[in-house]
Amino acid sequence: MSTITEIENAIEKLSAAQMEQLAEWLEKLRVRRATPARVEGWLERARGAALPGETTARIMALTRGEE
Repeated sequence: MSTITEIENAIEKLSAAQMEQLAEWLEKLRVRRATPARVEGWLERARGAALPGETTARIMALTRGEE
């Protein structure tokens, strides 16, 4: 299948159970594709937000659970 029309025709032939599986898969795909944008947005907001005097070494130690 290489066109939307072919995909739509194939979907029309799915059973109710298969349609539910497809819907769940599509939702998971949608969330996965949306996640990087949210992560990038969070990183953009977090950049430069460390407290004055905080070192990168200490932050890295915190992320590794060493402090």
